[in-house]
Amino acid sequence: MTIQQLIYAQALAKFSNYSRAAESLSISQPALSLQIKKLEDELGFSIVDRSAKQISITRKGHIFLERSRLLINESQQLRTLAKELKDDKSGVLKIGIIPTLAPYLLPLFIDQLNDTYRDVQILIKEALTQEIIQDLQSGELHGGIISTPITSSIEFEVTPLFYEKFQLFVSHEHPLYLHNTIDIKDIPLADVRLLKEGNCFRDQVKNICELAKQTDRYSRFQFESSSIESLCRIVEFRGGITFLPELTTMHLSAEREDMIKELKGVQKVREISLIHLPNHIFTENLNLFGSVIKENLPKHMLDAKRGKKIPTNINL
Repeated sequence: MTIQQLIYAQALAKFSNYSRAAESLSISQPALSLQIKKLEDELGFSIVDRSAKQISITRKGHIFLERSRLLINESQQLRTLAKELKDDKSGVLKIGIIPTLAPYLLPLFIDQLNDTYRDVQILIKEALTQEIIQDLQSGELHGGIISTPITSSIEFEVTPLFYEKFQLFVSHEHPLYLHNTIDIKDIPLADVRLLKEGNCFRDQVKNICELAKQTDRYSRFQFESSSIESLCRIVEFRGGITFLPELTTMHLSAEREDMIKELKGVQKVREISLIHLPNHIFTENLNLFGSVIKENLPKHMLDAKRGKKIPTNINL
């Protein structure tokens, strides 16, 4: 079997369609079919279930392809390593960043990043944590900036970068607007606006409420949005309350600053980390990337002891 055959099989599993998979690989459909059949003949079992109209992967095929992803990733890293070893400095560093961070974190360090990586192209992808994890496994990304800790079947190198506290954004029309600090137990959960499912920030907000032992009222959470900025606009013009990570409040206009309220008691923070596969060939560049981020953040955000870390509930 060849690495190329494994790549072909992965593409077929992804698209569940020979034509689309072949197009993504820039080969003909007959060529793809031939290579998949050769691979199956060598394995002694079918990867593709051909008994139904729609292409699907067999149980044994799923097990085989899951392991083959690791091999494909290793082969891609070997190719990149070969370029590094012959002093090819025109590489690409691919970084994934979660949506609740990207628009607020990138402007802080993008200029210094360009100066630091003069000979390397930096590609930033905004994606949810689960997608970043998958892309790190497949080799499509070299590193990710996410909220941690996480639980994963794949081992990752995790380097904490900073800690941002949770704050409240309260409508001018809400009774709690008159308070500068607010106790969690005083927040009517029916008034809280949340991000959509799939955002770890949403789960962390729920965990904060668990600390206040109000889990029995989760069903009253309503109005979900896909972005923090949308939540702020909803609160501003339609009322209610939302939770904000600290970096977002640095970008609010002066007219909206009075809507920011602190939580009473011990600060609740989310840990933001750089993650990548162990012994990655770009480890040195990834560490430098992390250092650039830390250099451009307020110093108090680097303190691991500034508050209680809220879990992410990420288990992949």
